Formats: sequence, C-alpha cells, structure tokens
Amino acid sequence: MSTKPGRPSLSQDEIDDRKGAVITATLSLISERGTSGIRLKDVAREAGISVGTIQHYFDSREDLIISAYQQHSKNVIALIRQSFSDTADPWTSLAQTIHDFLHLADFSTRTRLWIEFVAAATRNDELRFLLDEVFLAWKQVIRRIVEAGTADGSFAPQVDAEVAVDALLAQLDGFEIAHATGATGTNVERIESVLNQTAQVLLGASSFPTLEPADTSSALQAPIAPTFDRLIQGRNI
Repeated sequence: MSTKPGRPSLSQDEIDDRKGAVITATLSLISERGTSGIRLKDVAREAGISVGTIQHYFDSREDLIISAYQQHSKNVIALIRQSFSDTADPWTSLAQTIHDFLHLADFSTRTRLWIEFVAAATRNDELRFLLDEVFLAWKQVIRRIVEAGTADGSFAPQVDAEVAVDALLAQLDGFEIAHATGATGTNVERIESVLNQTAQVLLGASSFPTLEPADTSSALQAPIAPTFDRLIQGRNI
C-alpha cells in the first residue's frame, strides 16, 4: 500500500480515516460478493469517494484486497484476544471465550469473510502468513486455558492436550464454514452448545458453566480493529 504525492496535505488521522473507509467498504463488498466480485468503482460508491482517491492510496486492486485482508486478520486476532477470559476458573474461562467469540460483533459477516480470506490465502503467500497468525492466536489462547486447567486439576484430558486444542479449533473452523453457507443447525447457540459438549468430552467435565448473554457494547471498540467497527455498524447484517 502506498500514498502517492500530488494531493492536498492531510493529517495522518485524516489519511487513516480515508483508508479505513475504503477498506471497510472493500470488506463489506467481499462479504456480499466474494473477492472476485470486487471492482474499484463499486468500492468507491460504497465508501462515498472517487475511484481516483482509492488509486491514490492503493497501487492496484490487488493491493487494496490484500490490505483489506491484512486488516481483517488483525480484526479477528483482536476479537480472539478480547474474547479470552482468564479471570475465572479454567472451565468458565474456556466457556466464556467460546461464548464471546460467537456472540460479540457479527458472526455471520465474519464467517463469510473468513471463507473468502482462506480461499485467497491459498493463492498468496502473504495472506497465507496472515492466516497462520490467526490460527496461532487461537491456539495460544486455548492452549493457555487447557494448560492452566490441567495444572490445577480442573481438566482431566482424555487425549493429549495439543490434540484437544486442535480438535476444538478444527470443529470451530468447520462450523464457521457451515454457518457462512447457511447450513441447517449452525446457528450460534447450537455451535456454542456443541463446542461446549466437545470440550467436556475431550477435557473431562460433568457440565459447562451457564453464561450470561454477551455484552456487545465493548466488542466493537478494540483499538486494533477500528475498520471492523465501521463494517459491523454500517451493514447490520
């Protein structure tokens, strides 16, 4: 991504706001049409700016799309870390982390973007690296909870801890794809229930904590992800 000379001088905040508006519009359109359906004139219309402004800040359509996915990966990592709760016992911490990730922000929009992101990453090394970063963030969070629970006796894993972590994340990833395609039985409540039951079997527990509905008021305020804030508030999907 580059900023070319020749335009009136703007503050860095103004430049960031313009780029953010363009990336928000791009992510919104990707969630609706897929990566292949992105055209600069449509992004410009969605963002309320000119095509020339987009070309001023982004070298090409590919540059814009990669920048959008870079932001999306930051958004997802920020949400994963925001969902992580280590203030309670390990079982409650795991249940709350799963619950918040599913209920904070807009899960349907995120799952559609996730499918497009994964598909694009199969053809781009830079995006593949970003995808790895997202998976690593998830593994670090879940592994930390599992290790804490195993250490204090809260968990009695029925399989190797690393296998349990991988199994939970693979199930979540599969549910995200199914939810994005509108598969029957993949609403967030059922996804949460199945993930909790899977965790009970893998890690050993008689029941999972009952959680209060997520407070979404702070979910859209993660400093690392202002663009995701704009996307969710603007689309209301």
